[in-house]
Amino acid sequence: MATQTFKIFTPTIWSPRINYWLRKKLEAAKFFSDYSDEVAGGGDTINIPSIGDGFSASTISVTTGSITGANISDTKSALSVNTWVGNALVISDFQKAQVQKNYRLQEEYMQAQAYALAKNLDSAIIRLAASTTITTVGNSSTALLATTIEKAISILTSRGVPTNECAFFLHPKTYWKRVMNVSKFYDASQFGKPTLPTGVIDYLYGIPVVVTGQITTTTYAGDDGLQAANARRNLLAHKTAFAYAIGNIPGQQFIDGIRLTEARNSSSTGADLATKVMADVAYGVLLLNASRVIKILDKVA
Repeated sequence: MATQTFKIFTPTIWSPRINYWLRKKLEAAKFFSDYSDEVAGGGDTINIPSIGDGFSASTISVTTGSITGANISDTKSALSVNTWVGNALVISDFQKAQVQKNYRLQEEYMQAQAYALAKNLDSAIIRLAASTTITTVGNSSTALLATTIEKAISILTSRGVPTNECAFFLHPKTYWKRVMNVSKFYDASQFGKPTLPTGVIDYLYGIPVVVTGQITTTTYAGDDGLQAANARRNLLAHKTAFAYAIGNIPGQQFIDGIRLTEARNSSSTGADLATKVMADVAYGVLLLNASRVIKILDKVA
C-alpha cells in the first residue's frame, strides 16, 4: 500500500507568542542618586557642592568671650553628562509590509533597544566599584565569609553612615553560594529569629539585599593587592555613594529616559525605501562619596 504524507496540505504554523530572552533586572539606577532633573533645562556638567566636617568644639574664654573662627574648606564634585550611546535598526518598506501585523514587531524591537541602553547605564553605575579609592574587605583568593560582611557594616557605621539608607548589591552566586551557606543567616535558633526573615532575598542585618547579575569582577591586583583569582565586586553602599544623570535630549517618545525615534532612512545615494528605528541616551556617572560604600570581594567559584 502506498504511503501518503499529504505534505503539501500540511501548514506551517507561526505562533503569535514571541519567545523573549530573559532580561536581567536593572537595580542600580533605582537606588543611587539621580541628578537628571538638574540638567532638564540643558547643560552638561552638574557641580555638586559638599560641606566638609570642619568644625570642632573650641574653648571659649570666660573673661573675654573670645573664640577662634574655623577655616572652612568646602569642595565640589563635577558630574558630567559625557557619554552618548545608542543603537539602530533599519526595516525596509518591503519587510515591514510582509511581517504579520499581530506581532507589533517595531514596538517590540524598540522595547528591546531601550532595555539594552538602560542596561548600559546600570552597568556604568556598578562599574564605579572598580575605583581603588573605595575601602575593600575580603580578597580575591577567599570565599566570602560572614565576618567579612560584618566588617563591611562596622566600617560604614563607624563613619556615621546610616545603614537604614544602605543596600547590599550581591552577585547571585555570592548570595546563593556564600550568604545562604552561613547557617546563622537562616537558623532562627542562633539569634531568636532568622537574619533573613523569609529565607529568600530580603534583608541582611536589617539592610536590604539586591541580587543582580550586573556585579562586575576584577582580574587584576588593584582591588585587594593580591595576584590571585578573579573576584566579584559586591557592594554595601549608601544611596549617595554613586550619582548619575541622564541628559535632556529633545524627543517625543521615551522609556525610562531612553529616547526612541524613527525616521526615513537615507544613504549616500539618497533616500532609501526604509525606516530607521533608533534609541539613544546621554548620561554621566560619578563616584560621589567613596567613604559611603564598601567593596566586598568574593572569590569567583
